[in-house]
Amino acid sequence: MNLQFYLDPPELSLQAQMEITALAPLSMVPTQPGTYYRSFQAPTMHMLHAMLENALGWHFSPELRKEVIKQLSKAAKKAQGRHTPWKDHPWLKGKHTASESGYISLLQYHLETRLIAQPPVSSFEDLWSQHLRSDGISFIGGSRTYDYRLEPLIAASRTQEKDTTSQSAKKGKRPKLIEFGDRKGFSSYDSLEELLAVERGKINTRSIHPYFPRYYVSPKLREYVIPQGNYRYEVYTTPALARQLEAAIENPAGPLYLGTNDGWIHLNWMHHETV
Repeated sequence: MNLQFYLDPPELSLQAQMEITALAPLSMVPTQPGTYYRSFQAPTMHMLHAMLENALGWHFSPELRKEVIKQLSKAAKKAQGRHTPWKDHPWLKGKHTASESGYISLLQYHLETRLIAQPPVSSFEDLWSQHLRSDGISFIGGSRTYDYRLEPLIAASRTQEKDTTSQSAKKGKRPKLIEFGDRKGFSSYDSLEELLAVERGKINTRSIHPYFPRYYVSPKLREYVIPQGNYRYEVYTTPALARQLEAAIENPAGPLYLGTNDGWIHLNWMHHETV
């Protein structure tokens, strides 16, 4: 993985053009709203940077990405020396702007884009399976799959007590044999054997969390757009990064997409010149 380009000052002396052809409907949502995902009609700067980083094969967790930027900034500062005119630039200070979803691009000081042709779009809405992760109680109802050995507990959590003498039963609210929750009064168990021995009672959700998938699915309404043509951009970058991008676009590390990983696109990098 070559990140040497970052050590060069962000002098954007090279101009190129980039053309994006959508191969599938695109859903370009810059934020993570609660119930409805409205798409932009054109990709944002952060989306373009993420698309290019995918071509380069740069897949970092948020924590690792911050550490990479920190180390690159230190190396760049050392390479530039004390008297560099760039000493107060956020490039050397490692101060990067994040997108609304929290994504931080390594390219943002060495690459600028300007939209010069935007196609008209048609749109439609579809249900989208959002993958969520939770330590609370919501993953129990949200996941359709879990360890088959939990079936007796899950069945008991849907079965009402037969006792009709309690105050709750007299009000028509008979409790379930098993209740799951994350509040005070819900017992924790360290092993599956201990869990399966419980016939009735309150079980802390953390005890059963290891036996459920890491993520659960929540259906959301999402907007998709179908571009009736290509997006075209002017690109301003450094010579070193331009060479890397041109090679990566010619032979990308993985399928290129915008917005969601099913929004496949074709990317064309065109002639460049010094500015």
